[in-house]
Amino acid sequence: MRIQKDNIVIRSATVDDAIQLNKWWNDGRIMEHAGFPNGLGESLEDTIENIKSREGKLSQLCIIEIDGEPVGELSYGIADDNTAYPGWKICDFNYQNKGYGPKIIMMLFEFLFTDETINSKCSTDKIAWDTMLENKRAQYVYENKIGARKTGVRENAWKDQTGKWRTAVYYELNREEFYNR
Repeated sequence: MRIQKDNIVIRSATVDDAIQLNKWWNDGRIMEHAGFPNGLGESLEDTIENIKSREGKLSQLCIIEIDGEPVGELSYGIADDNTAYPGWKICDFNYQNKGYGPKIIMMLFEFLFTDETINSKCSTDKIAWDTMLENKRAQYVYENKIGARKTGVRENAWKDQTGKWRTAVYYELNREEFYNR
């Protein structure tokens, strides 16, 4: 997959991206907002296998580039109920809080609702994702910039790697809501 709008590109990750992805995933400063303050501790070989496992599939692991530089990653999968489940992060701190997040999310959502390959196999009816309760910046973007619906909050949804219980906030946006926003 490859989508581009202005200076932003979202493209499928390749094995050539493994070193960068592995560096990001193992950096606790980058992964802290996702509940991994010590990083994932993933080997480079496991990162390579992760990339290879998605080749030729509807679910994708992608690199976000701005002005030709890799600045983040995103992924998505599509469930049997025609719901897409994405996740994303801008990993390069120099590109955070610059307004790129909402643009990247909207590019991805438009792709998920309109891509012929995906929608010929299953019609993406809605997109659902979550964030941690502490991630107020993300919640603001989802509710005020994206127009997503908060569908619930689940206390003690999972325990992070330090043993701390985390609360998840759930969001959805269906096709009609996306086009009417």
